[in-house]
Amino acid sequence: MKKTVLFLMNGFGVEQIGSFNIYNDKLMPNLDKFTKEYLFAPIESKAYDIVSGYRTFSTGSPYSLTYSLINNYVDKFETNKNFEFYLSNIKPDGKIHIFFSLENEKGVEQLRSFLNFIKSKKQNSIFVHLVLTNNNINDYKEIERLINKFVYDIKTCKVGIIVGKNVLSAINMVSLINLFQKEVGERWREINKKMVSLTTSKILPVNVKEFYMNNGFKLEANDSIFFFNYEYADFSSFTNAVNKITNSECFSSFQINGVKYPMFAYPKSGISSANSLAKIDAKTLILSNKENIKTINYYCCGLQNIVSPNISFARTDKLNFELIKSIIRDSDYDLIIFNYQVDDVKSVTELNNKLSRLDMMLGEIKNFCVEKKYSLFISSLYGMQKEMAVDNFTNAMVDFSSKVPFIVIDPVFKKSNFIIGLGNIYNLAHTVYTNIDNKYDGGEVLIKKKNFLVKLLKK
Repeated sequence: MKKTVLFLMNGFGVEQIGSFNIYNDKLMPNLDKFTKEYLFAPIESKAYDIVSGYRTFSTGSPYSLTYSLINNYVDKFETNKNFEFYLSNIKPDGKIHIFFSLENEKGVEQLRSFLNFIKSKKQNSIFVHLVLTNNNINDYKEIERLINKFVYDIKTCKVGIIVGKNVLSAINMVSLINLFQKEVGERWREINKKMVSLTTSKILPVNVKEFYMNNGFKLEANDSIFFFNYEYADFSSFTNAVNKITNSECFSSFQINGVKYPMFAYPKSGISSANSLAKIDAKTLILSNKENIKTINYYCCGLQNIVSPNISFARTDKLNFELIKSIIRDSDYDLIIFNYQVDDVKSVTELNNKLSRLDMMLGEIKNFCVEKKYSLFISSLYGMQKEMAVDNFTNAMVDFSSKVPFIVIDPVFKKSNFIIGLGNIYNLAHTVYTNIDNKYDGGEVLIKKKNFLVKLLKK
């Protein structure tokens, strides 16, 4: 076993074109030096927060596994007995409202099958309300394409409201309910112009305020609501407000807060960090703030709230640097993962201060690992795309999305002999496991010998 430290700078990534300039060698001299002296290359990350980051790192899936589960029911929803109960609650004289999480083309096709199923059983009018879940401004072109695909391909219903997921989860529901109940609000029939406006305004899709495309969706007493969702959300404020208007129950694909009747249970994954670590019997300590420990454990254990004998946790808010060094040095953990988060800031000044502290910590940990001959991998599971204050009068978009750095500090992996190949944060996970024990054989690694197409670490 080779002791390995994986230091994650979550939220930090490679600056994209058009981003407000943050990174420079004076702000982060240690990191700048590491990228020049050690093995370094950017790797891909489609993740945008700690949830999608650890899901991809652990299971290899950038999307929720719920897509695979629903795919088993395409064209045969009637085999799920829960849908009989859902259909029985639809009033003959009421409209059917479906709030659909618009994420990708696979979801649109699954919704098409669901709509065909409903239409084969009920004659009610159907309105689909699109919930935007993306956290990247660059996704508006794809969102526009998906909306147009929906409009032109699916003729069994009309698009009503379009709204960001965070707005649907907000505490204040006044304007959204006013639109839903009275059809009073912003209307855009030409979706291209709206997407251009949102892109120019630098509003993240997940934060888009409600607007609508077609009339006729007004919420009335006998209407029913179904959330065609793929991930957990808290929509309790919205459903509580809706319950004052309609006398029908709310249903959902998967459990969300505010809905009593989900159709499916969240799936488990046979692929996980816990299973990979068990293959080589490697013990791992994950250092994180208290708020994220439960989430990280859930995804590392294959979407299960269980305790793995191979994974332990420690809270970073109770640790000082000397204690961290003693844990790395004296414990029997083969892998130590340190989670440092930089995207929980509101201003450029805050971000600069956080990155400066991060850089000093990296310098200390690098010196310690080199002295003890431990492998140090520096990376990030996701990069943020966030508008923040530059000063009292100016805001700017900081865009670290799409790619994150991967730095390898280990005397074995010299720049003269090795390169970092194309890959993503799931390949990062396999690179870490293989570095701990070169007998691990679970997936493609990032580090490769120069001039050869063979995997590194298979020595």
